[in-house]
Order: sequence, then C-alpha cells, then structure tokens
Amino acid sequence: MNFSSLKIQVRELKKFLLTAIMLVLFLSCENRIIERSASEYFPLKTGCWWRYANDDLYDPMIIDISVENSDTILLRECYPFNVSGVFHYYSKDPEGIKEYVKLTQYYSGSEYIILQGFVMKLELPLVKGNKFVDSLVDSLEFFGQWIKARYTVTGLVADYETDDIYGEVYRVITSIHRSIISPDSTVVNEEYAEEYYAPGIGLVGFNNPNGSFDLTEFQLE
Repeated sequence: MNFSSLKIQVRELKKFLLTAIMLVLFLSCENRIIERSASEYFPLKTGCWWRYANDDLYDPMIIDISVENSDTILLRECYPFNVSGVFHYYSKDPEGIKEYVKLTQYYSGSEYIILQGFVMKLELPLVKGNKFVDSLVDSLEFFGQWIKARYTVTGLVADYETDDIYGEVYRVITSIHRSIISPDSTVVNEEYAEEYYAPGIGLVGFNNPNGSFDLTEFQLE
C-alpha cells in the first residue's frame, strides 16, 4: 500500500467517524425532543392539585392550585385552575398551553369587555433557548369614544437541569404586558415570573413578587 492510498483511507475514516458522531448527537437531540413532547409538563386533568410554600420565615404563604371540571369558553374546551380562589383557564393545542384572558372596563356597575381570547402560556415542547411571543389587540367603542387594549406575553425557556427527584426541569421566564388606552388615560400593568416545570408533574416551583415558592405536595389523577 503506498502512502497516497493510506492518506485517502485515513481521510475517509475521519469522515466516517465525524458522520457517526454527528448522527449520534442528532439522534440524542431528537430523542430528547420526542421525550419532552410525550411528557406532560402542564397536566390538564380534572382532580389534579398542587400545594406550594414560600421560603419566607417571617411571612409564610401557602398557594393551592386545583384543576376543576372542564369548561367551554369561546367555543374552546379549557380547564379552570383554581389558584387559591382565583380562577385561570387553560387550553391545549398543537403549539402548547394557552390561557384565556379578558380585559374589561366597568361603568355604572356594568362590565364591558374590551379584549378577550386565548394567548400562549407555555410553548411546547420545551427547548432550551426557545423564545415565544404572543399577543391580543382589540378595541371597543365606549359611549362614543374608542378604548384600546393590548395583552402581550413574552416567554423564554432559559435553561434546564436534571434533578434527582423531578428529572429534567426547565426554567421559563415570562413577562406579561397589559395596557388599556382611552382618550383621557392610559393604564399599564407589567408582571414577571420565573417558573420551573418537570415532566409528569408540571409546575414544581416559581418566583414572583410574593417570593420564591416550592412544591410541597401534589396529586395527579
């Protein structure tokens, strides 16, 4: 075997090894995506409940979340989440989990809806570095004047870590912007949250203005 032929064989071997490594990495990535797609990171099942406690020794707080019987809003099936007496409505589609939102204006004891609809809560499957944005914009003629409303959600799957108890836990950072604009005023509200999601369980922890909360008990139906 001459030297030129040997160089060709070595080069071909390197190409084969590189292709094999790339294939293994690709299949590994694909398997994780398939696993995340099959895992329930946001269970929508009647009867499920979770309990969370904050880490404040001087002002302890408990938050209970339970899933009630399914309901229909805007011709869409959704599940009411009772969050310590405050209801949130979630629905699932191929893109992920969406939340029903409604912005209203009160006048003389009556409620007028300016904006309503479903907006992205959590885009699935969870992929590190993925950023999602969703919004609703609408307006209402209110006694001869137009009132405009906007609801925008921005989410980022910041990172994940493998937990000994919960498995592959993803950290999602979310910001919510609400605004109602009328001829004589502008009302703006901003919310920020940091949430942790685990496969088969859902939300296992979160940080909000009330502190840092961790899952203490749960039951999945």
